[in-house]
Amino acid sequence: MGKTAMDDFRKLVGIMARLRAEGGCEWDRAQTHASLRQYLLEETHEVLDAITRKDPSFLCEELGDLLIQILFHAQIAKENGHFEISDVISSISEKMVRRHPHVFSSATADSPEAVSLQWDHIKRNIEKRNPSSLIGGVPKKFPSLLRASKLTKKAARVGFDWENTEQVLAKVEEEMRELTEAVSRGTPEEKEHELGDVLFALVNLARFLNINPEVALMTANERFVRRFQAMEKIAAESGSSIEESDLATLDHFWERAKKTTP
Repeated sequence: MGKTAMDDFRKLVGIMARLRAEGGCEWDRAQTHASLRQYLLEETHEVLDAITRKDPSFLCEELGDLLIQILFHAQIAKENGHFEISDVISSISEKMVRRHPHVFSSATADSPEAVSLQWDHIKRNIEKRNPSSLIGGVPKKFPSLLRASKLTKKAARVGFDWENTEQVLAKVEEEMRELTEAVSRGTPEEKEHELGDVLFALVNLARFLNINPEVALMTANERFVRRFQAMEKIAAESGSSIEESDLATLDHFWERAKKTTP
């Protein structure tokens, strides 16, 4: 019988156990749940970067790096007598079946929206995940745009929402007017307050447009990087540099970069 995916998985679990064991790697042995947080975050962002690049081989590599972080935490928990990787797999398997009764049982959910509502109903009424607030349960450690998106989605599900996109656009314009006024006459605290309101309104607009604001901003960041690097190349080909060019020249380089770089 040929090697299976489970054989590879068991091998990887064994590698992690060996790294953490006596005589293993001193760096790996020194890690804790807390010390690994930065690496888990880094690997997650590198997976996102691979997805953005649309590079399957790079994505495969980065998913492996993320997987080892999961196994790392599971191995530490096993050593502490808390749980092990089989418990992690069993728990998520049971959860996925429980939260998809329209697939694994007789319930019906004929649209993504119906599935989402059913998911929330199961969390509240079957799993008894009932935070003290209707918008509770959103981790404070989430990136701010993602957290704002989650909070507004929860509020919308209980009826606290606009009726259409035009109303949200009007809210964005209202918040922009207030920001403009704060920029002219406000204190630093007032400017920060109004800018936050603008960002929050834009998150709501993204929700109405079915756009993930975190992904949208990440894409914009990468687009800026590509175009700025193209601008640097244009400047070099013109016999100058970004640092030595005046603003009018930089604007010219930028417009050229935009035309040639998506």
